Amino acid sequence: MESEPGADASGSPEPAGPWPATGDGRVDEAVSQLEDLAGLPVAEHPAIFERVHQRLTDALGDAGARERAVPDDGPGQLGS
Repeated sequence: MESEPGADASGSPEPAGPWPATGDGRVDEAVSQLEDLAGLPVAEHPAIFERVHQRLTDALGDAGARERAVPDDGPGQLGS
């Protein structure tokens, strides 16, 4: 049996609220804030969405920066 994404070494899913764990703590933390929506008036939802969006954007930007820092030795590229 293969372990699923977001599973620990034993194959058991890691708790991350109603959403599966992503493997990136910053993303999991940001998404977990969506759980707060149920207990808040709708007028307060945009602030939560903006905060979650900003954190996800930051995490994505950091991931892109790490990818650009790794040299690409793909076809047509000189290897090191």
